[in-house]
Amino acid sequence: MAIYKYTARDAKGKIVKGETAGDSRYSALTALQTRGLTVVAIEEPKSIQMGPPSLPPTAIKKGRFVRRVNLTERALFCRQLAISVSSGISLRESLETIASDLDNATFRAILQRVLRRLDDGASFSIAIAGEENVFDRLFVSLVRGAEESGTMPETLNYLATTLERSDRLARKVRSILAYPAFIACFFVIVTVIMTVFVLPQFRDVFASFGGDLPALTKAVLKTNAFILGNSGLILSALALGVGGVLLYGRTPVGRLQYDTLWLKVPVVGECIKKLAVSRFCRNLGVMLRGGVPVAAAIEIASDILGNKAMEKTLLATRDRIVSGNDIASSLDPKTFPRLVVRMIGVGESSGRLPEVLEKVADVYEDQVESSITVAMSLFEPLIIIVFGSIVLVLVMAIYLPVFTVASHVR
Repeated sequence: MAIYKYTARDAKGKIVKGETAGDSRYSALTALQTRGLTVVAIEEPKSIQMGPPSLPPTAIKKGRFVRRVNLTERALFCRQLAISVSSGISLRESLETIASDLDNATFRAILQRVLRRLDDGASFSIAIAGEENVFDRLFVSLVRGAEESGTMPETLNYLATTLERSDRLARKVRSILAYPAFIACFFVIVTVIMTVFVLPQFRDVFASFGGDLPALTKAVLKTNAFILGNSGLILSALALGVGGVLLYGRTPVGRLQYDTLWLKVPVVGECIKKLAVSRFCRNLGVMLRGGVPVAAAIEIASDILGNKAMEKTLLATRDRIVSGNDIASSLDPKTFPRLVVRMIGVGESSGRLPEVLEKVADVYEDQVESSITVAMSLFEPLIIIVFGSIVLVLVMAIYLPVFTVASHVR
């Protein structure tokens, strides 16, 4: 029996702080919830606090510098593990079976390291905590709660469903983007071929004609000669520019500025915001259902949004919740739509917040898909017009002198 310090909110919204005894964090949370308290944060005894596993440095490095395991593989693994554990197969045996059937050598090596830690006596949550390529903070936190509450099959099913939905949305987005990306690449290839191979040949032919060339042909040939004559300098400048932008984006300040700018881009910014809202609601609902305290759940959900600007906003939301506010009133209205805030408020007052959050996530995932579809329907003709105009100018520059010579011959 351990003593846990907690910060919670009673039915009237008043902040309550105190201590409670429990055999585990989950039992302490359950006891507080039966008293009608909404747990905001709970501090565990130092002897059992969660921390990174004591792993050899080589093991951690090995996991960080290998190819990342994609979302589809993670979703399939989670579903297979959920089915195996639900069928009564032990966790260790399930992991061994799944690892032996994996085609991805990186993923197989990660599971083998997890199995070795289990053999050394570590719990599953501790064993996976060092493998960020596959098991993020959400996964580790929910597995830890499942270990304490004895709800591993149910938790794995929740995780599998969440990952499968995320993977389905990601695949839909990729399929929508595939056609405009192909069109853009095709036009770029055509433009490069004409610039490097076709126009220099015609320049020599036009020089043999004599006479004055049309203004468009002169401009195109001079531009082409400048590009070919200074190609090394131009490519170096582009490489330095792109490299500088990417390196600055890796810094905390640069990443925050870039993510803030992306949110302000017309159409694209709305899609990013809706996707972040759906991810936040989905992950927060899963964690609250799994017994993770509100403040910790919001911190973890903000960390896996993929947008530093919204992460900063949510961390401020967490601080307001710890100070005594409820979730709905703590959310930034500039970031979260009013409908979302109202629905979260209804979920809090009715005690059905996880279910409400999952419904909101479903709605916004559908909106993300429709928004991207509309954006791409507008973007496709724009790509065709821009690159088609470039190709048209090049073709006209080539054929205008030919037409001029033909008219003189007549």
